[in-house]
Amino acid sequence: MLTPIAANAPQQDRSRASLERLMLATREILSEGTFEQLTIAGISKRSKVSVGSIYARFKGKDELFLAVMIDVMTEMEGEWAQEIEALKTRKLSLSELVPALIDRLAEHLHRHASILKPFMTKASDPRVAACGKAAHLKTEQTFQDLLLEQRDSISHPEPERAVLNSFVIAYSALARFLGLGSAPDAAGEGSWDHLKNDLGQMCLGFLKQSHA
Repeated sequence: MLTPIAANAPQQDRSRASLERLMLATREILSEGTFEQLTIAGISKRSKVSVGSIYARFKGKDELFLAVMIDVMTEMEGEWAQEIEALKTRKLSLSELVPALIDRLAEHLHRHASILKPFMTKASDPRVAACGKAAHLKTEQTFQDLLLEQRDSISHPEPERAVLNSFVIAYSALARFLGLGSAPDAAGEGSWDHLKNDLGQMCLGFLKQSHA
């Protein structure tokens, strides 16, 4: 389970404010570049938190990076849960829900793409990989759960398989467009709106397919 850094936040207002500046500065630097461009000196300068204070709280930039990642993933999890609840309240038919859900997934990833990219480049770190995998699986599960609430409207003979693969295909295509996959040079190819619309229709067609 992800544990946001806020859970271990200092109690004194001054220390809490310093930590917030530190975390924000780290996010900003990561969003603008890569892990390699992240330095304690650069974080210190932007956050106005001394190098000594940073090392008193974190062993180094790897620990700080992981703390920021956990915070970001926790926030994204909360945002995604709100997106799912908003779709539930609309009581859409399957034909309406699938394109809407794909659109929400797309915009959710798009909104956070700049901070997700440096996380992807550090996936060789087991702790980073575990954090990313846990967040991904939660997103995948809520996506599936929402669609399977309309199991009776799904014509595919294996609803679970169809819903899972709809997520896998849509997520992979969206991640590729946003430069979050294994082919960053392919980022931005084509039209974002067309991709969202086409994925929505393709996934709907797959779920409505009456034979495997």
